[in-house]
Parts: sequence; structure tokens; C-alpha cells
Amino acid sequence: MRADPGGLVHAWTNSIRLSHLAPRAATRYPRAREVSVNEQATPHPWRFRFLRRFAHALLRMEYRRIEVAGVEHVPETGAMVLVANHQNSLVDSLAILHACPRPAGPLAKAPLFKVALLAPFLKALGAVPVFRPQDTEENAGQGARANLPMMAECSKRIAAGGAIILFPEGVSQPAPKLMPLRTGAARIALDAAVPVHLVPVALTYEPPADRRGTILVAFGEPFVVDGRDLGPRRRGAIAETTRRIEASLRVLLAEADSQGDLATMRILKAVLEQERKARAAPDLEGDHARLRRLAHGFHALKDLDHAELAGIRADADAFGRHLSLVGVPLDLLDEPYRPGRVLRFVIRTLVTVAFGLPVAVLASVVTWPARTIGDILLTRQSRVTEDVLAFNRIIGQSFVLALLAIVAAALVGVLVSPWAGLATLVAIPLLFCVHVAWRDWRADVSRRVRTFTLLAGGRLRDDLHAQRHALSERLERARVRLEAAGVDLDAPPPPVVQSPPAP
Repeated sequence: MRADPGGLVHAWTNSIRLSHLAPRAATRYPRAREVSVNEQATPHPWRFRFLRRFAHALLRMEYRRIEVAGVEHVPETGAMVLVANHQNSLVDSLAILHACPRPAGPLAKAPLFKVALLAPFLKALGAVPVFRPQDTEENAGQGARANLPMMAECSKRIAAGGAIILFPEGVSQPAPKLMPLRTGAARIALDAAVPVHLVPVALTYEPPADRRGTILVAFGEPFVVDGRDLGPRRRGAIAETTRRIEASLRVLLAEADSQGDLATMRILKAVLEQERKARAAPDLEGDHARLRRLAHGFHALKDLDHAELAGIRADADAFGRHLSLVGVPLDLLDEPYRPGRVLRFVIRTLVTVAFGLPVAVLASVVTWPARTIGDILLTRQSRVTEDVLAFNRIIGQSFVLALLAIVAAALVGVLVSPWAGLATLVAIPLLFCVHVAWRDWRADVSRRVRTFTLLAGGRLRDDLHAQRHALSERLERARVRLEAAGVDLDAPPPPVVQSPPAP
């Protein structure tokens, strides 16, 4: 179930206009149309609104917080291509669907259209199938030429004032670093032969670890390309547009070589905030902006003094291991424990337990099959990699939950009454929501109680404070060196020189 919808359009390698080749290709290779290009441009407005709410409900099964930034950059009308980084399989498409204020159909690999659970959703969304070389059953063995109708359909939608979603990296990969971009997005935009807004979209995920993670969908400043009358300049225009897409995405991302490096940067960001007595950012956008600034400094220091960067990374990792070993969350290290505050926390917790525990137990028992069987089924039937794990959990749990609700409602409807069956159909999904909320609350209370027990009145807090202060001083010395070297930490990251993108 590895999803790599956007960048696979690089398979088309001809420089001839697709609008002339597509009809002939569809006639010559009819079997490639078994998974047909969806001819409808965009979903109907009411259906689009329903799909957005549905996508949001699915995402909230896995993520505790979802935020959208820069939505004012999305043109209300006109030809548009959304270009996004691709780290989290089909969750990326769900996140953009939830965040985008206007309909936009994603590209999705053709085999997904034969998955019974996904095909109706993809078709309702107006998704366009992409035929990969290895999808021999769907592309009738014709390889890249099977994508000619897809390319023509994308250009047709854009020319008609529609919007599509592309992932120009070409594959889903969990590393928080932009891969070399393919040229498919630029080709499609330029082949539309109309002015097209290219809107960068940065998708940022907080690793869930022991609790549910977060999603930030950030729309960047769009730029316009026009492929009319390019003539012999077309190849150069494709390369230039691809570079502009890459630069616009890098401005929005906090890049790191690995998830481990990104986790180290998050520790360093929190250390600086706490030592400077700065308030944590109130939203994910502000938090990510601080992380981007730190990532810029990280990469600049790597070029200036690699040994110093290695030392900072080692100190930060040691601090993180210490926190993890004792079980103290970094964000609670400075939590005040005044008697009145502690008393109010205890009273609120006891009241919540008294009134909420019976319902929470019922919700846990009723929804256990959906939570357990769904994970087992999807784990057995798909490749388990980091970038598809979240989507596997979402689709597995939602499918079993829907099946459980329908079967239970039917039984209650027959044995009791139709109204009781309808109530059961509504109650089971609501109980799942109760379970998720209770689990989040219980995890938060548990970490707070453990932290209070460890830190209140003991030496551990002083030891951790000393270790944090030493790390902060080392970071300050590195910042002074970077500023002395003329590094502007607030400037956009410099362009990364890469080999030419694959066609």
C-alpha cells in the first residue's frame, strides 16, 4: 500500500504536446483504460464539502491536532497545481483535501483504483490514475505510454480552470528532507497552455511516539507559469519551473537528514525557549517557524564547523536520553507545583474519573474489535513501512468500525426495534470518539502525575536544569559564531545543488 501519486508523471519522456498524442494512445492501448482516467474535472461542491469532513474525521483517528496555515495563498478560482512534499503515503492527500478550500483532484497510482475500500473514495474525489512501469496489469505492458491519457486529462482540467495535486518527489519517503524533484509537475502546468498558479504545500508531521501526533499543512506563496508559445524554450522552462517549485518548498520546510536529526532539533528548540523564558508558540505554524530557523543554523554550522555540530548533537542526544530514561517530558520540566495548582489538578482529575470512567470503559470494550482487528488485518495484508503505518491504522480501524456499527445496528434493529438499531449505528462511532478523547486525556494525566512525582522536591530537577543550561550556553556560542561568519538565520535556506531531475 505504498502511495507515490504525484511525481510518477515523470514516466512520460516525449517533448511533443500530449494533447495531440493522448487520443491515439488511448485507441492503440485500450487495455490501459481498464483503470480509466476519471473524466469529471472536480467533485460537486456539496460532495467536496462532505469529502473534506470525511477526510478530517479519518485524520483525527490518528492525529490529535491538525492545523492549516497560509490558506489565503490559494487562488479562489482559475487553473492551479498544488505541489507538496511527500512523507506520509495517502495521509498526505487526506491532509491536503482537508486543508484546501477548493476542490483539487490528486494523482494516485493505478492499483489503488482496484482496492475495494479506496476506489469509491478516489473516484468521488476526482483522482487521476497514474500507470507505473511495474503496474503491468493496469498499463497492459505499455509502460510510460499508458500515461498519455492521464497527462492529457491533467492538462485538460487545468486548462478548464480546475486544480490538481501533485507530489513531485515521485515517491513517499519518511525522511524529513526534500528529495530531488521530478519534472512531471512542471510539464503538466506548462502543457495546459494557460496561466497556471503553482502553489507549494508543506506537510509537516510530528512523530506520534507514545501519543498521537500533529499535522501542519502550510500553503506558500504561489507563482504563475504560462506554457503558451514556448517553442524551443520549452525544455529550459521545464527545468526552471522545477527549480522554482523546489525553492518554494524548501522555504516552508525544516529539513533534516533523518528523523533522528529532526528530533534533536526539536529538543534544541525547546531548550532555547525554556532558557530564554520565551513562551511556546501558540500554534503549529509558529512552532515550525522556530524549527525552520534552527534547521537553517544547523546546516550552516555543518559547513562552518562540523566537529562543533557533532558535539552539540551528541549533547542534545544525551540530554534527550536522560529525559527519556527518567520519563520526564521536556515541556513539563519547568512546570510550577504550587499547592493550589496541584489541588485544582487533583480535583479536576477525580471529577473526570468519577463521571467519565464508566463511559470510557464501555467505549473501550465496544470499540476494541475495530482498534485491534483493523490493525491486524492491514498489517498482514500490506507492507509495513514508516510512511504507510499511519494510513494503515486509519483505513483498518475505520473499515472494521463501520462494519461493526452496521452489523450491531442490524442485530439490534431486528431484536429490539428499528429506532434502537439506528441509535446503535450512531452510538458506536461516537463511542470510538469517546475512547480516543479518553486515551489522550489519560496519557496527559499520566505524564503529568509521573513528572510531579519525580521532580517535586527532589534533586532530579536541578540536575536536568544544569544539563539544559550547559546545552543552551553551547548553542549560544554557536549562534555568535554563525553571526560573526555573516550567516543570516532568518534568511531563506540556500538552494541545494542537485543533479538534474529525472524526466
